[in-house]
Amino acid sequence: MVLSALPVVAALGLVTPGTAQAATACTPDVGGTGLSAAVVAHAGQTISGRDVDATGCDIGIYVGAGADHVIIRSTTVHDSGFQGIFAEKTSWLKISDSTVTGNGYGTIDPSAPPLPGSGVHSYVGQAFAISVFGVSHATISGNQVYDNGRGGIGVMDNGPFDPGALMSHQNPAAPLVPSSWVKVSDNTTWNNANGCGVVAATQNVGGSLSDITIRGNSIHGIGFQPAGPDIGGIVVAADLPGSTVNGADVSKNTVRDSFEGGLIVNAEAPGSKTIGVRLYDNVLSGNNVGFLEAPNTVGIITNAAPGAMNEGTQIYHNHISGQFWGVWSRGDLPPSLSRNDITVTTGGMPVSLS
Repeated sequence: MVLSALPVVAALGLVTPGTAQAATACTPDVGGTGLSAAVVAHAGQTISGRDVDATGCDIGIYVGAGADHVIIRSTTVHDSGFQGIFAEKTSWLKISDSTVTGNGYGTIDPSAPPLPGSGVHSYVGQAFAISVFGVSHATISGNQVYDNGRGGIGVMDNGPFDPGALMSHQNPAAPLVPSSWVKVSDNTTWNNANGCGVVAATQNVGGSLSDITIRGNSIHGIGFQPAGPDIGGIVVAADLPGSTVNGADVSKNTVRDSFEGGLIVNAEAPGSKTIGVRLYDNVLSGNNVGFLEAPNTVGIITNAAPGAMNEGTQIYHNHISGQFWGVWSRGDLPPSLSRNDITVTTGGMPVSLS
């Protein structure tokens, strides 16, 4: 199961493959993605204090290749069909103190074939409220991200598979574009259906992420909503064969009542690897209420599929309560654990390693 795009979804009504009818103000086919955008940023631009109503467009704000040094701050982005803010193949990006809500409800389409691994019926692989795919030196901080249809904040690589573009607009000859030096901090997310609260995951064979910081975020799951479950959780994952996540710090986050595990480290496919992931000083309670990755509630999950590994994972100084398992780990190279404060529910175990 690809944890960055979980299979529990609800039919939201048919949409035309590709896009809804684009409003007059929408720029079509931005970056060759097949999607339209209400605002297309240019290099060095600051977008501040705006209300971006993306009704009729697929994307609220698009930041594409070569549009470096873009700043989005104190801006509200709402009602796009796919991504609220979509940045790809760019550098030196800042998204701060903004509100991203009501986006992504046009992505689920029962007429679309299920996506490999996740089972999501959609013509686009990923459509987080804030999608950052193939980006370096980026900061996403202090944002309110809620009531979106395909997850909260996603950090992914780019390449032959562009996770934010339509399936019909993929380029098998495109070079791999990693994401590196990305910081996701002090954001608040809730009620983002059918996707994780914050996820850093590879999406290409041989793709990579490095130097990822996920710090001080607050994720509050609210259960199953008409549009689907509020998945919540924070995920660090090497999802494709031969892909790597090298260096990720996940600290000082508060995650509670998520449909999936509170914190997840996952090496999903043969030859995939996470290296040096550190989980510390987090506060976790009541997570994995959907029993998605483990057969009961659990605060922290590490999982390595056959032929994959999580190398050098450290779990320390976390406060975990209201969980059947505090830490649940499967696969080779179990994590090192120290100084965690774990309180379990009746019959539970602080740690389960196998």
